[in-house]
Amino acid sequence: MDKRISLLAATGLAALSLGAAAPALAAEPVFPLGGPSALVLQPAPDTGASKERSLRYELAYVGPGNSFPGEFTVTVDLTKAAAVASVRLDPAKPRPNCTTSATAIICKQQGLSVGTGGNGNSFDLLVSAAKDAKNGASGEIAVTGRVAGAGVTPVTTKLTVGGPDLHLGELKPKAEVTAGEQQDLPLAFANRGTLPARSVALELDTSAGLEPAETYDNCRRQDHGGMGATTVCLVEGEFLPGESYQLAPDSPLHLKTTERAYQDRLRYGVVPDPAPVKDASEGKPATGKKLKLVKASAAVPVTDSNLDARDARHAEDTDLNPRDNERTFEFTAKGARADFEAVTASPSGKVGDTVVAELGFRNKGPAVISHRSGESVARTDIVMPAGVQVTDVPRNCRAVSADGSDRTEQLGAPRYFCDGGTFADVSGAYTGRFSMKIEKAVADAKGSVTVGEPVTGGTKPLAFDPVGGNSKAVFVVEVKGGTSPSPSASPSPSASASPSASVSPSASAFASAAGGTGGNLASTGSSVGPIALGALGAVAVGGALYVGVRRRSGGHA
Repeated sequence: MDKRISLLAATGLAALSLGAAAPALAAEPVFPLGGPSALVLQPAPDTGASKERSLRYELAYVGPGNSFPGEFTVTVDLTKAAAVASVRLDPAKPRPNCTTSATAIICKQQGLSVGTGGNGNSFDLLVSAAKDAKNGASGEIAVTGRVAGAGVTPVTTKLTVGGPDLHLGELKPKAEVTAGEQQDLPLAFANRGTLPARSVALELDTSAGLEPAETYDNCRRQDHGGMGATTVCLVEGEFLPGESYQLAPDSPLHLKTTERAYQDRLRYGVVPDPAPVKDASEGKPATGKKLKLVKASAAVPVTDSNLDARDARHAEDTDLNPRDNERTFEFTAKGARADFEAVTASPSGKVGDTVVAELGFRNKGPAVISHRSGESVARTDIVMPAGVQVTDVPRNCRAVSADGSDRTEQLGAPRYFCDGGTFADVSGAYTGRFSMKIEKAVADAKGSVTVGEPVTGGTKPLAFDPVGGNSKAVFVVEVKGGTSPSPSASPSPSASASPSASVSPSASAFASAAGGTGGNLASTGSSVGPIALGALGAVAVGGALYVGVRRRSGGHA
């Protein structure tokens, strides 16, 4: 009897032990359906067809690996939209395996993968107000997904017939500025729509040399590295059709020019009823003051000057005409200066070895140099020392002959011209990796790196660079066991190469250490990537800022 009890106890302990060691079942992946939470529609006209608006839903891949093989069924439920809107698949973006009825659109898709280009994971619709739908009538589109072995998060879009149409007033600041000065930004807008806006977001997107002078608790700032920043201010209230609104006297905005200014741009916009993002950070109050809006004493004039040609990214779903929600203005800083310094290296190896050197330039500031025209901010003219043969070069560099004339063969050249891209942040080092095979030791063999403005056959001094002495530096390749020169302790300026055949620099952006395209000059001292001004990171930037200020905002206009 005792033996039997002992055996049962041992068996039970073994079972418990095995149960504890058994791996837990992996959770099923869940793929989100993305789409707008709201869409406003132009009321149907008395005669003619209603204006259609685009509506896109997209399946996003989230999970291990790069793909999921199952068959997805996406259902667009139109039951609650039938009374207010007409919905159809966009014929310009057709999808196979879709069926349409009066109450639903059902599409099937085989598999889902990361980074599917084109319309692979998206479902595009055209939506217009129903003929008899009244101003202010609303309905909804509910989109769900189904796939074996995974979940799909649904999305619902509220449709409203009519809505706000915010027209942004034009600002007229001085275009030529100096570091340290401030200019008034009297932001104003009119609601020319059919319904009020219950809140508005004012956006200021500034490049590197500009920044708002004031801070308010209902404003949040998102930095874009050295490229600039976006400031979004959320103002709650009721902004009525037919009325104009401006900043309150006790909450002005001014634009400050900093020493980083060179060629800069301000993009400013207004967004009605911005959608919040759930996972945004609140931030902390800083001033005890809020930016406020009041009714304007005069109507905001209608003008197309400086309107941004793109649809306002955050207003396209909540404004009847988002094309007049954004404007841009460009500035040039007088007396802007930036010190571009040549960057060299001194690799070493034995005859027959292949060595690597990072060659280029850095911007020591104070100005951030960028060119609106798309021209390169600078060229690096790289002369190779005797005794080495170049075996690999960055993609933004091209081989030339010793006199700077064109050359067909790109490897083994004595000299290279490298395009500096259209943006150079302060403290950023913009270098390219050159591979060189040491063929023989040559006494006193020296190479050089010169940074300057591109000209035929070489470079000339940069107009904005007040320190010419460090724009050229020599470098050597030390040959172990052979004769090699010592590098010069300090850079020495020299005249540009004599003119020869005409050359023209290519316009390519720098790659950054934070993740750029391979082959271009890399910014090894800056976290800045080549972000287009005004991009705002779509909802990821603007939406996060909206919810951050919304949680703190309790005031009304």
